[in-house]
Amino acid sequence: MYFSYGEDKIRLNETSRHSQDINLHIKTQGYEEGERLDLTLEFQGKTYQTTATIRDNQAIILNVFNELSKEQ
Repeated sequence: MYFSYGEDKIRLNETSRHSQDINLHIKTQGYEEGERLDLTLEFQGKTYQTTATIRDNQAIILNVFNELSKEQ
């Protein structure tokens, strides 16, 4: 698992000043291309349900913190 930012999905390696356009990448194995995953994420003590589609052995949730903030 790792985070990136922006439309270009630039990988974050350390603390970031970005918070509005953070993407969550989940590397996978054993899943078929196009397979959908049901995910439960926890953020600030609350859970969030989402789905992601496997592409190139990973699932990417764009703007993950924006989506989590909407649920709270």
